[in-house]
Amino acid sequence: MNKMYYHLSNHIYVTQFRDELILLDTIADRYTVCFKEFTELLGKLLGEKSAPLSPQEYSFVQKLVDAHILQTAEAPFPYSIDKKLDSPGVANVDWRLPLEDVSIGFNFQILHALFVLIKIHCLIKFKGFCSTICLIKKARKENLSYKIPNDEELTHLANVLNQACLFYPTRTKCLEWAMTYVLLALKRGWKCNLEIGVQNYPFFAHAWVECNGRVVMDDQNLRKGLSIILNEPFRRLRP
Repeated sequence: MNKMYYHLSNHIYVTQFRDELILLDTIADRYTVCFKEFTELLGKLLGEKSAPLSPQEYSFVQKLVDAHILQTAEAPFPYSIDKKLDSPGVANVDWRLPLEDVSIGFNFQILHALFVLIKIHCLIKFKGFCSTICLIKKARKENLSYKIPNDEELTHLANVLNQACLFYPTRTKCLEWAMTYVLLALKRGWKCNLEIGVQNYPFFAHAWVECNGRVVMDDQNLRKGLSIILNEPFRRLRP
């Protein structure tokens, strides 16, 4: 008889900040800070070597499966879980468009960026966060070899997107900006990720773009201070 493992359902993401796990349910668009016993149980379930469960734990796990938080699998959970056990966190980030003193005349690139930005805003508003994440995951072509762009290319795309944001009448927040940037980057064949980091004490979440281990047009200390709960579409596998 094959050993049973447990995975998080596809719409659930997890990270650990200090001594607490934090779950992100992209369907409900909700973060949940887990109590100590739940943190320890998920550590058992999602570790490389799944530990035996007590009858009481097994009963609770079945409730999580019924609630579509967990699902059974034939292999261990494959993804890396970011843990910031000793992080002091970051101060509340007052994110604004990373504008540079660069003038770009209205062109097809800006028009296309504006179209994608509108699409992201509408998708989040009418279909929800999960549908938008699915769009980003589907935009990655498995048979395509993605390249790492240089700093000049990354900055130019940011300037194009910023100009598009200035034409859009609704304020663009960090999440919409990062999602739009990643879709535009994937269209160019660039290996860029949407990253969402969180902390507790106090709770705070922030989204940004990352390329080749560097934060694009945002504070480089974000990934050191915040625990990464979501990285798509190039999700990190266990080492």
